[in-house]
Amino acid sequence: MIETGLVKKSISDFFSPKLLMVSVVPFLISFLLFLYLYLGVGGDAIETFKQSIENGVVPFLDPDAHPILTYILTIGIFKWLFSLFFYLVGALAVILLSVVVSVAVVGFFTPYIVKVIRDKHYPNFAIENKNFTLAVNIVHFIKIFAIFTLLFLVSLPFLFIPGINLFALNIPFYYLFHNFLVLDVGSSVDSKEQFKIVTKKHKLLLRSTTLSLYGLSLIPLVSMAFQVLFVVILAHQFFVKTTEIKA
Repeated sequence: MIETGLVKKSISDFFSPKLLMVSVVPFLISFLLFLYLYLGVGGDAIETFKQSIENGVVPFLDPDAHPILTYILTIGIFKWLFSLFFYLVGALAVILLSVVVSVAVVGFFTPYIVKVIRDKHYPNFAIENKNFTLAVNIVHFIKIFAIFTLLFLVSLPFLFIPGINLFALNIPFYYLFHNFLVLDVGSSVDSKEQFKIVTKKHKLLLRSTTLSLYGLSLIPLVSMAFQVLFVVILAHQFFVKTTEIKA
């Protein structure tokens, strides 16, 4: 779990003028994209769905191949339940996409955020991340995204099973969130060798941290507003744990 003292220190850093200014840009970009997806693309999808249900047609279901199931899903309580399921999954999908976008956008500011934290709290810490070049990071990010895509495709069959669908959909997105955030922050603090040692030795700590942050990210607008805070928290952990292995 995240140490209370570290959280307090991170919150204090986040509300400093420098980092508050940095957080504005990721928030605006993520928020505008969220509105576009929810009100623009989402609005069109909802309207199309409503019209289909009213016409006795269930999206993604062939009425000729499944006439009885189509009939059941377009009457009474079943129509209402199916519509609610559609809205919930759609809203969750928009939230998850906003989380991914927030992580990606704030990545451009991570080196600066890490520098601010280093200068303020760890002035004697020598950052040795020169072998984490842009090309190396891109290769790592491509691998992460490829595994995410595979996990997402595996989770798709479970989307139509109530209860299980919400859990299944979160697995690939948490994988992406965790690995993107850890690599983004870690590569700004450590050398490749240090990064391997810290992520292996403190695997459970980092995973429990990102899992807590991911849970907070699922609250609408939290990920957009506090993604910089997430980076600050993880930066502190990397500085502390890397200092320990150097000692």
